[in-house]
Amino acid sequence: MRFRPILPVLLLVASAGPAFAADPGDAPSLRRFALLASSSNGGTGRAHLRFANSDAESLARVLATLGGVQARDVLLIREASRTALQDAFEQVRKQIAAERRPQVRRELFVYYSGHSDEDGLLLGGERVGYKELRQWIDQTAAEVRIAVLDSCASGALIRLKGGVRRQAFLSDASTQARGHAFLTASSADEAAQESDGIGAAFFTHYLLSGMRGAADANRDGRVTLNEAYQFAYNETLQRTETSRAGAQHPAYDIQLAGTGDLVITDVHSSNARLVLGHELYGRIYVRDASGHLLVELHKEPSYPVELGLEPGVYHVVMDSDGRIFESKAELTDGGRIELGKNQFHAVVPTLSTRRGDEVAPIAQPRLGPNLPAPNRYKDVAVDLVLAPGVRLSGPSGLPIRHHFVIGVVGHSDSLRGLQLSLAGNIAQYEMVGAQLGGFYQLSYGPVRGAQLTYGVNMALAGLRGAQLASIANVSNGELRGAQVALLNISRGALIGVQDALANVATGDVRGVQAGLLNIVKGRIDGVQAGLVNATGLATESSGAQLGLANINGTSDVYSGAMVGLVNVGRKIHGAQVGLVNIADEVDGAQLGLANFAVKNRGVSLGLVPIVLDGYHHGAVWFSDASALNLGAKLGTRHVYVVLGAGMTRDRTDNNRHEFSATFGIGGHFTPLPRPVFFDIDATGTTFSDGDGRDERRQISSLRLQAGWQFARYFAVVAGPTLNAQVALDSNDRTPRGIGFAEGVWHTRGHTVRMYPGLVAGLQF
Repeated sequence: MRFRPILPVLLLVASAGPAFAADPGDAPSLRRFALLASSSNGGTGRAHLRFANSDAESLARVLATLGGVQARDVLLIREASRTALQDAFEQVRKQIAAERRPQVRRELFVYYSGHSDEDGLLLGGERVGYKELRQWIDQTAAEVRIAVLDSCASGALIRLKGGVRRQAFLSDASTQARGHAFLTASSADEAAQESDGIGAAFFTHYLLSGMRGAADANRDGRVTLNEAYQFAYNETLQRTETSRAGAQHPAYDIQLAGTGDLVITDVHSSNARLVLGHELYGRIYVRDASGHLLVELHKEPSYPVELGLEPGVYHVVMDSDGRIFESKAELTDGGRIELGKNQFHAVVPTLSTRRGDEVAPIAQPRLGPNLPAPNRYKDVAVDLVLAPGVRLSGPSGLPIRHHFVIGVVGHSDSLRGLQLSLAGNIAQYEMVGAQLGGFYQLSYGPVRGAQLTYGVNMALAGLRGAQLASIANVSNGELRGAQVALLNISRGALIGVQDALANVATGDVRGVQAGLLNIVKGRIDGVQAGLVNATGLATESSGAQLGLANINGTSDVYSGAMVGLVNVGRKIHGAQVGLVNIADEVDGAQLGLANFAVKNRGVSLGLVPIVLDGYHHGAVWFSDASALNLGAKLGTRHVYVVLGAGMTRDRTDNNRHEFSATFGIGGHFTPLPRPVFFDIDATGTTFSDGDGRDERRQISSLRLQAGWQFARYFAVVAGPTLNAQVALDSNDRTPRGIGFAEGVWHTRGHTVRMYPGLVAGLQF
């Protein structure tokens, strides 16, 4: 991989009807234009980019075959200069202006592949600033403008205008949409990267894979911009986390009004289609006849994936739990081929060394040292193995596939059965069955079965089954099953259960982690239950965290519940329940003693709920229940908590005072134009005389207050109340009554008084 100062893919899309060209009298139609520019030269001191031009050319082909862009409406500029890029925008502006008709929606798709920095595009020794670029885009007058930039520091384009990330809204040809959507391959301070292994920039490669059908999440044969972006984001982040340049985080700024999803490609419109059958699973790579990698995706075994390609011969490789399979498909014009398990055959992975930052074309299983390339095995039913190479069956010119092994240190080139040894067992390539030993179990190849030991279990190419150990379990590949030990480590995807004092998963998790410490670096769809639960740099996750301390560091949304003493999250769609709850954004509820959120679109209930974009005001109020009160209203924009302390004169003894504490919950409404607002709340107030005796009476109040906001932090409020006072008969210090329209009831040693009242005060 190289640094890729290639300004993130500039997609500019305008929306207004369903066909690509139409007469004025026809039904609403759509016409899509595309401007694609590239530059491999960033000026003095910057590396020459290898794939800038080919990235733009690849995108042009996909737009022509799947994106509904006619050849006459595609403008491709290789090695663009400032003048050439400006002239191209002017040409596109004139084309769009000529197509201006009431029932025609115009879409413009602009793509740039080249060098950039924090201030703008770098075209050789020239520069185009981001502000200037956005002006060129807006001047095209396309109804909807979508920019996708694949380059270093490209997120500065979004930061320039202070764009806010919103839920992605896009539209198809049947709706009316206006605005822009800018996508960038990296944040404002990150390097975008390209790779020799995939022959493209990471973001562009995965964006194109998604547009060909890999991103079709709802499997309707159409890929929306939102689907393509989410797919490219997840794949780019995953494949760059361990690179020398560091993780690359694509970003977006979407400012569109309307309804619907913008469809950017339609797989059904392709000249040829390749279907990956529903039973296939793992990492899948599709290459053309020249060996160029076209599509890369991770597929689950629960649904088919349909890809739009061009007629030709394709080589398909599938990595399932470290086992490699391959197939070939020849697509004809208008043809459709579905590949199932029967069309794939197993191949023996070769030992390889990665070169620099190059991404290997397939994920190779970690094989043992000196492993021969076995095309055939010698099957041994029963063997006694004292140590590797020292066995009862003697030497052999072929690798050994054991079915039953006993000994001191069991060793098999391949195992289809049981290894039972005093010290430990080693399976060199593949293990199907069980390993039982004293201190360790080790399999370099994929495991289907169980590893059981008092010491350490290690499956270096993934496991389907169970690892049970007293000390530790390690799985480097995908794990489907269970790990039970003091320490469990899963470095691939985990589908199942980890049960230990400490559980660590660096890949995605779909299942349960149960232990004192649970850590997930990837996406989690499941449950973490322990003293401390933490998620890392995952994209959108869901499930539940149950523990004393729950930490969610995902940069995208976490959907579910966090229940613990302390809950810390970034974007929470669900609930935080604990003593202390902290989050950047909440779309749901925070329930706790102290809650803090930058944004909360739901409810925050607690003794101290603080929401920076919410409703937070100090208050001084007067009422017939308590003469002077000082407190606060804290909460979200529409739901708040009332806290207060007050003092009033004793009704039966003018020389004495009572002290009060108030707590309640209410709603803030603005049904009328500002500055008028309404607060409705229910409060409970407890009175005591301050001399250490028991509390004497409680008043519950329903308060309706109208307010006038004179300034941001100054308002006057007033309104009626309905009060209910409960006191022990011996402590009922109001024999003369409280006020107007009072009702009095005596029951079971208590006196209940209900009466209307007034409240008035100031908010600041």
